[in-house]
Amino acid sequence: MTTLFLSAGEVSGDMHGAYLARALRERHPEIKLVGIGGPRMAEAGVELIADVTAHSAVGLIEQIPHVLPVMRAFKLAHKALAELRPARVVLIDYQGANLALAKQARKLGLGTTYYIAPQDWLWHLPGGGPRKVMKAVDHVLAVFPKEAAIYGAAGGRVTYVGHPLVDIIGAEPRQKGDGQVVALLPGSRTQEVAHLYPLFMEVAHVLHTRRPGVRFILPAASDALYEELRWKVAGQRLPIELTRGNSLDALRRADAALMASGTATLEAALLDVPCVAAYKVHWLTAAVARRLLRVRFVTLPNIVADRLVIPEYLQDEAEPIPLAHMLNRLLDAPGEVLAGYAQVRDLLGGPGAIARAAQAILADAGLEPIQDLAPVGAVGTV
Repeated sequence: MTTLFLSAGEVSGDMHGAYLARALRERHPEIKLVGIGGPRMAEAGVELIADVTAHSAVGLIEQIPHVLPVMRAFKLAHKALAELRPARVVLIDYQGANLALAKQARKLGLGTTYYIAPQDWLWHLPGGGPRKVMKAVDHVLAVFPKEAAIYGAAGGRVTYVGHPLVDIIGAEPRQKGDGQVVALLPGSRTQEVAHLYPLFMEVAHVLHTRRPGVRFILPAASDALYEELRWKVAGQRLPIELTRGNSLDALRRADAALMASGTATLEAALLDVPCVAAYKVHWLTAAVARRLLRVRFVTLPNIVADRLVIPEYLQDEAEPIPLAHMLNRLLDAPGEVLAGYAQVRDLLGGPGAIARAAQAILADAGLEPIQDLAPVGAVGTV
């Protein structure tokens, strides 16, 4: 039996890993899938040796409490690679630990495919990020055309497959009910919620004062977050529905959204939900980021489109009154944001990304010939 090792470390990576696992098993039901992931990957048939989705964090100071659990999990992963010797190691997002795993795989003579590769190219970080990735990884499956070009120019083998969110979101339409609903999405990581939940509640109070008929939906991406938020929400004098589920479930029911500046902003663009992005991190993390990052924006649709599509408020700018004012404005006149979404959707590629990624991985493992894929040469052409 052929074994593939899948490694994802965040809630979003767990989602993408689950869809990928199903696509792999549909094409080759007999393959064995083992790896690091979360409950969704386990449900999709991946035999997990560790789950680190509760230990993902953004920033420098924010990562400190999570270092040891992640190190222990990936020590198990290194051991598993040596024992199982899988036909392919598939890395899904989760840059730091997965790149270390790629280097370990290379030492063992195992092939690696990176699906949703490190996105240093988005932030223009110094240090040659794409070239470092291409030295450690055999094959990158790019989800953005620009990403394909940049990784292709860095050398190595790159294939543009398109963005999986196009498939995931296209499979289920929006489900609008009566009245106006605003989704509150403070993130899927515990530290994100700790920073953003109090701010989002203040914004909700201000907005509800201006629009008494508005209702709110707050999804908890994990059982642990649900339990953490349940008692907090109970103390709010607001019409808030706390749900167990991911950001997509909430966005499908929303007229507008206030969210952390992460993957959910791409989901909002694909679902045509006008949104406002806000983000706060530890002051030291912010200070370092200001020195290192050479970008105009931090929200993914804005970076992809290279213009302000989604209003974004960062650090000291992320205050209740301006955020509530912008949400109120979007509920009345969403047209400007929705017009920008069309450009973003064009840059995410057409449907079929997950199937193309599965096909490429199976080909890398020697199980299926490559067909109808768009390889990218060293010059970075798409």
